[in-house]
Amino acid sequence: MNLVKWSYTKRYNIKATYDAFPNSNVIFRLINRYYFIYIVNWSEKDPPVASTHLEQMEQLLNDELGTGHFYRNRKSKRQEDISLKKAMIIANPSSGKEQAEKYIDQIRQKLLTSGYDVNICLTEGEGDATRFAKEACHLKYDAIIAMGGDGTMNETVNGIAEQPHRPAMGVVPLGTVNDFARALHVPLEPQEAIQVLGGGVKPADIGKVNNRHFLNIIALGGIAEATGEVTSDQKTALGTLAYIVEGLKTLREKTPFHLTVETDNGLYEEESLLFLAALTNSVAGFEKLAPEAEVADGQFHCFIVKDVALPKLIRIGAALLKGDFQEDPDVIYFKSKELKIKSSVGLKANVDGDMGDAVPLHLKVLKGHLSVFTP
Repeated sequence: MNLVKWSYTKRYNIKATYDAFPNSNVIFRLINRYYFIYIVNWSEKDPPVASTHLEQMEQLLNDELGTGHFYRNRKSKRQEDISLKKAMIIANPSSGKEQAEKYIDQIRQKLLTSGYDVNICLTEGEGDATRFAKEACHLKYDAIIAMGGDGTMNETVNGIAEQPHRPAMGVVPLGTVNDFARALHVPLEPQEAIQVLGGGVKPADIGKVNNRHFLNIIALGGIAEATGEVTSDQKTALGTLAYIVEGLKTLREKTPFHLTVETDNGLYEEESLLFLAALTNSVAGFEKLAPEAEVADGQFHCFIVKDVALPKLIRIGAALLKGDFQEDPDVIYFKSKELKIKSSVGLKANVDGDMGDAVPLHLKVLKGHLSVFTP
């Protein structure tokens, strides 16, 4: 019997056809390190199939995909098999213009060669990545690889955060901006990022706002709310420019708000147009917001943009692009490990690019809370 052809299905199973049974097909699923038969779609035109045929089909496919040695040793009780590490790949199939699935096998192969059993989980809707990550923590996986944009990274971290067991996290960026990858110096090219997986790890801070966790930034104000409403289609068409376009629309009708921020070292009260609390130096693709910010320094890097006339606001924007944002006279810059924020109006927070809770907000840094594979 010979393997005639095989292909991936929508849910990353494999459909295979064999010459001894040409009218039938067999669906395989990857469990740990090898593929086994999941569903047999048998045709009456083909001869009866025996268990020895099924075992031969499994062996042929695993040999084709380079996992045959794992299949042969599946019943082995050797100590090296017992002590193998476990990794979960959490992938958003719609990320990167739906290019995610073509990288999954590369990630799997990289992890296999690094000594991991691999489980693949594809997200289908909001909250899936969080649920998968919590399951991996509960089952004490050694690594969780998140593939997608900043939204997928955020959901994955919300599943890992404050769990008793937290696996190392890998990042394969496929989004529009990929701020978390930028801050960690993870390559933005997916194939290069995959080569980082399974290697050394570094600690990274995460933030907590009320009962939600985040990776990068909290923003308040009309500009923040406008950029939080940027659609997936706009991101795909315009990239980072989509945030700039939506932000500029708010300048015609800028609305200041009274802001009160309680910090580790004092209280700030200002009429403000924008408030930012950043964990890293990369925000919406701009890597000069807080040049001194480190991914594990245990601090929020905070900015209050005062209520100023439009010409000054344009000057502030230019200072951001040049990396002089925190030096502008109409920008208040400070650092704090914890923040309590109130406002005169019911502002909603932009949390890592998506809309979150309304004020009041309680923020704190969870220092070095993640271990992330980095170059």
